[in-house]
Amino acid sequence: MAALVGLAAPAQAKTAFDVIFDSGIAGTSFYNTGVKARMSFDFRKDPGNGNTYTLDLGITNTSPASGPSSGTLVGFAFNEPLRDNGSEAISLLRYNPLDSGFGRVFGGVNNPTPNQRSRGVRVDEDEWLAITGSATAPYAPFANFDFCARMSSRDGCHGGSGSTGIGGGSTVNVQFQLKANDASIATADQVAERFYNLFNSFDPGDRWSKAQIALRFQNVKKPNGRTESGGEKVTGAAFWRIPDEGPTDAVPGPLPVLGAAAAFGWSRKMRHLIRHSPTRSSTEL
Repeated sequence: MAALVGLAAPAQAKTAFDVIFDSGIAGTSFYNTGVKARMSFDFRKDPGNGNTYTLDLGITNTSPASGPSSGTLVGFAFNEPLRDNGSEAISLLRYNPLDSGFGRVFGGVNNPTPNQRSRGVRVDEDEWLAITGSATAPYAPFANFDFCARMSSRDGCHGGSGSTGIGGGSTVNVQFQLKANDASIATADQVAERFYNLFNSFDPGDRWSKAQIALRFQNVKKPNGRTESGGEKVTGAAFWRIPDEGPTDAVPGPLPVLGAAAAFGWSRKMRHLIRHSPTRSSTEL
């Protein structure tokens, strides 16, 4: 069992993980088109400020550049971890799209006019947007999300055209500043663990409303090469990354050998085994 625990989560401080999206896995997407992606979460504590943290978020479209199961990645959304009383354990303070193109924000900011609710609040390249509102972002077929960012959109976070987006094989980066509101959160690995647990609360086949993170694709080609007019909406699962390893297409454990579909089942099984192991520490999942 000790060896199995080591596979699931390295003993080092865990401040980075990857969320793997594969819409070919039954129960994780709406159309099962096979488009794929990865979001790489890297957390660090801000020096001189006891309860704020920086999240460097890498977003990669790992789908083919063209042909079957290809598409442009146009939007991402996720929720914040909550405390037992329903308040935010960790809240988003600011968002910077850098040069990613994800300059339309829904959720986390109040959109008082119909135009803003449809098109979002615009954030210029390399500028910070304060996350001050309590509005959430509709993201059908999933439930509303606390935060969503898109390329230019005319139909909210879950709709819009695919005239712009991240093509297959491309990566962009965005950045967040976070605040821990829970006294039990004092380190970057504790922040990472809260998000990791949240994202993995969804099992393939669960109700869509249980998903805590999602991506939106447009210009999607089905496995038969035909266009899917509805685009694609897909959720994923998180896998710890070895510290200082950096984002890769492979994730820790057996994913490179078994593939993402098997890794979903493996990840859930391993978490069950570790949770019921009498020797695990309180920080193991």
